[in-house]
Amino acid sequence: MRGEIWFADVLRALEAADTDEQRREVVRMLGFDSSSVLAGPVPSPSGTASPPPERFPLPSHDPAPPPEDEPLAPPPAEDRDEPDDVLTGLPLLRPLRSAGEGDTVPRRPVEPLARPTGERHPLPHEPLLVPRWTRAIVRALLSRPVPEGPVDIDGLITGMACRRPVTRLPRLPVPTLRYGVQVLIDRGAGMQPFRRDQDELLHRVRAVVGPQLVEVGYFSDVPQRGTGPGPRWARKDYRPPRAGRRVLVLSDLGLGGPPGHHRGTREEWADFAGRVRQAGCGAVVLSPYPVHRWAEWMPRVLPLVCWDRTTRPGHIETRPA
Repeated sequence: MRGEIWFADVLRALEAADTDEQRREVVRMLGFDSSSVLAGPVPSPSGTASPPPERFPLPSHDPAPPPEDEPLAPPPAEDRDEPDDVLTGLPLLRPLRSAGEGDTVPRRPVEPLARPTGERHPLPHEPLLVPRWTRAIVRALLSRPVPEGPVDIDGLITGMACRRPVTRLPRLPVPTLRYGVQVLIDRGAGMQPFRRDQDELLHRVRAVVGPQLVEVGYFSDVPQRGTGPGPRWARKDYRPPRAGRRVLVLSDLGLGGPPGHHRGTREEWADFAGRVRQAGCGAVVLSPYPVHRWAEWMPRVLPLVCWDRTTRPGHIETRPA
């Protein structure tokens, strides 16, 4: 508090003192030198102060030493350097026993972790088609309608009403897979991210149609550049299957691949579609790329179906061979 006392406070305090001894005690208590302060004129008892001296000495920042006969008071708690022991009076925790000291229950053995090996485990695979709909989708893609169903009553009545002779009973069409299927798998650069999906779908096709009715051929970018069941160097010119057999193409029709890659052109795919039709077969293409990336000519040349999880069996129409 010594730094907040001004000289005017000293003069105000001296007005209340009556004797010189009281004035010296007041000045000393306020932290000033009594010899220098009381050297000048002192305010009169009437309350009118004499003119102040020309120069006042600066207050001393050193505290006045206490009298020798007075014992030093202990400093307040906030001014002490050492804090009070806050742990005094708190309950102490009991020390725990280490493992094995006086234990009556045996410890359970801990099995060590297996040592790491260099064996690689494949990541879990989620197919492009919904698994519970894959079988129905495969049947809708590869089935061929044949007139071997129930008798077509409406067609029979229409023919008799038109006075046409009935040489055979008309029957309703039913889908069948007995003609088999030819699966053409594109191994080009654009289909490289979908290798596992191609192999998984081929396995499902064999399970639905039958292994003996499934013909497999691999090609790169377009079938005319070489198709065959073996490696690339053993592939030959593409040949359509026998009449009535479906052709399933797993390809992107040249949408993917790095820049500058020699993809299949529209003319090459149009030539492929013409060969399939001349052989009396029907073709359908499964493309893993979305519809907005398809070129305008692709659905016109070959029937395209989205190969993703939005495909449903009802989205696929059964077309005649």
